Amino acid sequence: MEMKDASSALLSNYEVFQLLTDLKEQRKESGKNKHSSGQQNLNTITYETLKYISKTPCRHQSPEIVREFLTAMKSHKLTNGVHFQLLIADVEIQLTLY
Repeated sequence: MEMKDASSALLSNYEVFQLLTDLKEQRKESGKNKHSSGQQNLNTITYETLKYISKTPCRHQSPEIVREFLTAMKSHKLTNGVHFQLLIADVEIQLTLY
């Protein structure tokens, strides 16, 4: 997925999950383990965020699923913010909307 305007972009949990997973893999591959306090803080934030997000439905999503969902939701004339709230919502919550 491509960000058109960085100042107004919304990221889904799937996109954050993919970004952090990719960053984690890059750090492993580069073998750089800086032990500065800033790097330790970043590692902690990355770990905690991945731990939380991996328990959400986004771990089962893919770019195709996100694209199909957003295409299907266009006919409902909702704002992008609402689309993303529905996308990251738990499946059980989505069922109660009907």
